[in-house]
This record gives sequence, structure tokens and C-alpha cells, in this order.
Amino acid sequence: QRMAKRYYWLKLSDDFFKSKPVKKLRRIAGGDTYTVIYLKMLLVALKQDGKIYYDGVEDTFADELALDLDEDAENVKVTIAFLKAQNLLIDGDAENEYILPECAAMTGTESDAFETSRFGTRFPDSGTIYFL
Repeated sequence: QRMAKRYYWLKLSDDFFKSKPVKKLRRIAGGDTYTVIYLKMLLVALKQDGKIYYDGVEDTFADELALDLDEDAENVKVTIAFLKAQNLLIDGDAENEYILPECAAMTGTESDAFETSRFGTRFPDSGTIYFL
């Protein structure tokens, strides 16, 4: 039996880049890089109820997140410090748990069954999608 897939997406409001915290982040030297890191963090968190976990693979949360995101550790440290100062990253209830509070409002999800009903039926033999 096939396991149902779940699809997630990040919904950015049309004023995401106009919000004061994001504008402030983008204005610092290297701010575009930090903004991309924030977006990557949101993508990691959207499958985990808006949370990012530190597993202890690296010495610090920032170093481990940099490894996970394929980003420079110093850039990740700056991004984390900024996000914490703006309350866009907060400590979770559990140890080694961090929450991106904006993530919940920015997350969309649906099952593959819903996606198929919206976009048509895929027949397993051919891989072709037919709209019924």
C-alpha cells in the first residue's frame, strides 16, 4: 500500500519584503544573504510545525543550522541574532527547540490525494495525468 504524500509550501504575503523587520534585515551589509537564510529556515520549519531542532551534531545551533542550510556559519549567526532581536526566532518549550512564530501563518499543506483531485488523476501504469 502506498503511503500518502504530504505537500507543503511557504506562502509569502505580498508585503513580505515591505515588512519593517525584513526591510531592516535587507538594509544591513549582507542583508540579502541573511534574508535568503531566513527563508531557508522557514522552509525547514514548515514541515515541523514552525520549529527547528538542534540535534547536537555541531558544537552550536548556528553551526548545525549552517550545515543543514549549506550556508556560511557566520552569516547564519548574524541571521539568528537578528531574528531573535526581532522576535522572529524564539526559544521553544523543549531544550534545543527553536520556533519561527511567523511560520504557521505562512504554511500551506495538502495531501497528494487532494492534489490529484485538484489537478487530475494519475494512472500508475503510464504516469500520464488525465483530467476527468
